[in-house]
Amino acid sequence: MKTIAQRSATVSAAVLVGLALSSCGGGEPYTGLWEGSVDGNGPVTTIVLGDGTYFMKYPASPGVPGGLVRGTGDFHGATFTSTDGVDYRFAFPPQRPTPATITARVTAKGGNPAVAGTVNAKSLQLAYVKPFDPDGKLADLAGSYPGEVTFSLGIRQTVFEVTQDGKLTTLLNGCAITGQVVPRRDDAFDLTIQFGGAPCVFPGAAFQGAAVYSHELQQLDAAVVNPTFGQAITFIARKNR
Repeated sequence: MKTIAQRSATVSAAVLVGLALSSCGGGEPYTGLWEGSVDGNGPVTTIVLGDGTYFMKYPASPGVPGGLVRGTGDFHGATFTSTDGVDYRFAFPPQRPTPATITARVTAKGGNPAVAGTVNAKSLQLAYVKPFDPDGKLADLAGSYPGEVTFSLGIRQTVFEVTQDGKLTTLLNGCAITGQVVPRRDDAFDLTIQFGGAPCVFPGAAFQGAAVYSHELQQLDAAVVNPTFGQAITFIARKNR
């Protein structure tokens, strides 16, 4: 059985790939969750949105957080290219983000789409996992989610509270965080979170990104970035039943 951390990584990679693939006309079949590896290390998880935006979470080495690449991509035939990616590292002290370029080919593997190529000269392998859950309505998200956050300080455990109108709250290292989840047309969700003041590591900062919900697993996965601070945050949590 996969751990929460493994499921989180899987969802993140799947989201990134789906977002990138969906940017091309007729790319809707690629929107959703992908998983795979970068430079032989996994699991990589990617969320790919309907507008071509992707969020790809990757490890530095097995079991060690690496970072999150956020960008947009275009498909031309069987080729996928993303030249505007930004690589946000999960490292302390915080590091400046760096550019990321993805070049890959799309093939059919076992009847499902697969991506093989490079991200900044490192090998990239991704396989399509599933489309976004059409049963994941905003009201279904309401509840309490014990889970984990990954950011520059590492991995932390916390509990996310989500209301029926999409308001999100949590307490992380003594820092109060609020947020708002908004449904998208592609069955994913837009997400904005806002840090409070001290002792928050990013006082007053707003992060924006995407969230996906699995009705089957009752699981919430999300990735958000703040270009001004040059930081990214991911989290994964399963609803208390």
